[in-house]
Amino acid sequence: MSAGRAPRVSVLIPCAPRQQYLEETLISIQKQTFQDWEVVLVLDGECEENRRMAAVLPEDQIQIVVTSRPRSGIAAARNAGLPECRGDLVAFCDGDDLCEPERLARQVAEFDRRPGLGMLATWSRRFNSETGADLGPRRCPAESDALARRLLLFNPVTVSTVMARPEVVREAGNFRDAAIQCEDYDLWLRILGRAEVAALPEELVRYRVHEGQFSHRAKIMPQSGLLRREKLAAARRLGWSVPVARAKHLAWVGVQLANRRF
Repeated sequence: MSAGRAPRVSVLIPCAPRQQYLEETLISIQKQTFQDWEVVLVLDGECEENRRMAAVLPEDQIQIVVTSRPRSGIAAARNAGLPECRGDLVAFCDGDDLCEPERLARQVAEFDRRPGLGMLATWSRRFNSETGADLGPRRCPAESDALARRLLLFNPVTVSTVMARPEVVREAGNFRDAAIQCEDYDLWLRILGRAEVAALPEELVRYRVHEGQFSHRAKIMPQSGLLRREKLAAARRLGWSVPVARAKHLAWVGVQLANRRF
């Protein structure tokens, strides 16, 4: 990326203080075969350690944003970074996950091929951070209609795999603080019916599993009412059966109760 020129892709990375894996994440971006990118790193609280790790990237390829209040949360951190993203595509990535070298190239090519596409996920592969052991893939439907129907049941999408058009994210209302521990799923539902969604059936992100990980202890049943409203609204926008969407949500609630995520 040349100085002064907007990049094609902004990689948005929210980061809590003392994020020990941040440097590895940034190096995985640096190794992309597609090089027209910038990183917008959002520090959710000032942290010199994170700033030192950010220095692995050239100054002209990284912007550092600090949230107005420390520990504002993941939704607020991503929202703080979105206005700073200069690219016409934004790639989400958490500060502990790793992008395969072809990730940006493959997603940009798909957006170029499909002008109506608003959000594009990929498959991912989980690994144990301590041992490096392979924990298997996380996959979702690739075709637009099938992915939308799956989203009305549960969230099969890893946020670090998603690339989207910023205007689609804005139209949907950005991430919401109220969607505690499911802010990504809430946004995907609000995008449904506003723009085409799809996924590449390729494992282009390595999802790190480690102790203390937020998603491992997430209790999202308190957000059941919010998600129900968005699922029904998405079904209406898509012209699909609202009673079926309601039934799918009840099935999802049953799974959450069985897994004690309340």
